[in-house]
Amino acid sequence: MLIARIDMVNKKQYEESEIYKEIKIIIPRTSEELKKDFEYLDLDYENYTIQDTHIKECVFMDRDDEDFAVNISSYVNNIICKANKLGYTSPFQDIKKFFNMVRNFDEDEKDKILAILEVKEKQINNIRDIIKYAQNINCFNLTDAYDNHELGKRLVYQGKIDLEDLMDYADLDRLGKEYSEDKNMIKTQYGYLRQETDLVDHIEQDSEEELE
Repeated sequence: MLIARIDMVNKKQYEESEIYKEIKIIIPRTSEELKKDFEYLDLDYENYTIQDTHIKECVFMDRDDEDFAVNISSYVNNIICKANKLGYTSPFQDIKKFFNMVRNFDEDEKDKILAILEVKEKQINNIRDIIKYAQNINCFNLTDAYDNHELGKRLVYQGKIDLEDLMDYADLDRLGKEYSEDKNMIKTQYGYLRQETDLVDHIEQDSEEELE
């Protein structure tokens, strides 16, 4: 089961003073537990806003999929650091939303979000940008292939190449290379990623606010 350890502070205290309250918590977490956590930070859990909290670090953990937990943690924390330098905050609400999305991903979606973050990392400035890509994950296709030769084989097996076109290729490596270039497929360590539709900028609101 995926969990996350987050290092959370009172944003106003953190920005205005060298002395601030800080707490490390594990999510998912009940609302009663969160009320106590927020009270410790001098915040009201029932009425807090995105301006009240800041996440300094977020570490994902999953005994059943340690590689994914390590990789997603690395991307998220790099983006938290980048956001800080650019003047963006990383509020609890955003971390919570992304966590809730990712913990419901199947294996294919996990590979796809990692591939997206690898390709789009330079374009991502804050956690809300990650949420946008996670929310639009079906706009992307990920082909499970790790070099042009394997991609070429998969294209043939999946019937995506006409027999007439196949006769023009002396090797599968060339086939995979030219097909990926023609279809704007980008090679990642998780496979070949292709964006197939435009992203929706609007971030959907959670139907349930609690992490129970």
